Amino acid sequence: MSEESQIAEPSGPGYVVKNRLQAADEAIHGWYRFVLGYPPHLVREYLETLQADPDRDWVLDPFCGTATTPVEARLQGYSTLSVDANPISILAARVKLAWDVDLDRVQSRLVDVLELATACLRRVHLSPVAEVDHQLNLFSPVLESNTNRHGAVAENFDPDTLLSASAAALIPRGFISDKPLLRVLALRYAIESTVLQPDICDLIKLALANTIVSTAGNVGFGPEVYCLPPRQDADVLGGFAATVTRMVSDLEAIRARQPRPFPPARVFRADARTLAALNDRPPIGIVITSPPYPNEKDYTRSTRLESVLLGLVTTKQDLRELKSGLLRSNTRNTFVGDDDDVFIRDVPSVVHVADEIEEKRQRLGKTSGFERLYHRVTRLYFGGMYRHLAALFSHLRPGARCAYVVGDQMSYFRVHIRTAQLLADVAIKAGYQVEGIQLWRTRRSTATRLDLEENVLILKRP
Repeated sequence: MSEESQIAEPSGPGYVVKNRLQAADEAIHGWYRFVLGYPPHLVREYLETLQADPDRDWVLDPFCGTATTPVEARLQGYSTLSVDANPISILAARVKLAWDVDLDRVQSRLVDVLELATACLRRVHLSPVAEVDHQLNLFSPVLESNTNRHGAVAENFDPDTLLSASAAALIPRGFISDKPLLRVLALRYAIESTVLQPDICDLIKLALANTIVSTAGNVGFGPEVYCLPPRQDADVLGGFAATVTRMVSDLEAIRARQPRPFPPARVFRADARTLAALNDRPPIGIVITSPPYPNEKDYTRSTRLESVLLGLVTTKQDLRELKSGLLRSNTRNTFVGDDDDVFIRDVPSVVHVADEIEEKRQRLGKTSGFERLYHRVTRLYFGGMYRHLAALFSHLRPGARCAYVVGDQMSYFRVHIRTAQLLADVAIKAGYQVEGIQLWRTRRSTATRLDLEENVLILKRP
């Protein structure tokens, strides 16, 4: 699988358009989404390409991210299984697939949360309406009513307890300003104090995650996460309320058009290299997924702000444990005891590209700690993917088909890592048949300014 395929698509704007969330897909998918995620129309396309049958096939995404595959597959009538190691991904998947949540109670709890958050902000001498908003917004009547009844609970609001110094240190510098931060913490405190039902609490917390990224934080994506100029203030409560309201409206629309009973949807937090959570589950017929690529993107950094502010990651040990459960794809989540590389020692194409990276490092005289790890990350990545594919094999029904969306990389001294071709060799070792590699799109490398392929590797269990 080492032959170069021809690039037939445009770079730049064509890449962005190909991956853009279409207006018709905003419902549910738009609640919370990674910039690096693929679009729902890819899932629809590959359900057809893989000849999936909703009466026969369970659809799995073992790297589910923000649940694009399971949500779209379920909308098309499929039963789904979702796996991820990142807690913010699990929250997103659970909420996006909880179509039976009590919407009347969601709306009632929203009012309670806004009232208590308002009382909390007044306790710290901050108006519920941001100073940048000179006109009252749609939710001002809520913010101005009945807040006195929450006075006793608001007295216990302590931002320093909700966000300890050790937790705050995990947030990259400049990612959120002081006033928006207080507003977010007031909402989190209000949610945790007033919303007792787990499914409703999860929905409202996901709305807060969306608000943290879209309204409160100083973060941008391009596709790397980066720091924007600081906001003096932001309409966090208004943005949060609008997001919850939109989520309720989306669910009402889904319920109106989707036949009941809804197909089963199961979500598991697990390491994709072992997939132990899938034991005793029905045989899987279809896999559509996009694992991390071997590069220098720290995927936990892209979701660090909301993960910390929601209390999903609170200590360095939490972060270390999160990274240890992820596929090794960058130097920031490799550890001394990692040994996934032993599984690809007999895959010549992988060994060759890793050796090429190390030889080039030595030739260039690069000696930093990160640079010394580049060849090791490459081996660990493909070794981890072997472990994943080998673990998955026993959970697939005979004839099951899989689509892996993966991108080429040149992050390591501009050595070209043809990810799909190399994964094809790894999959053959794990017992799969390789049915083909299809070009999905091309993208412009930020490091080299060259066009790189993003492909879909099609596998079949014999």
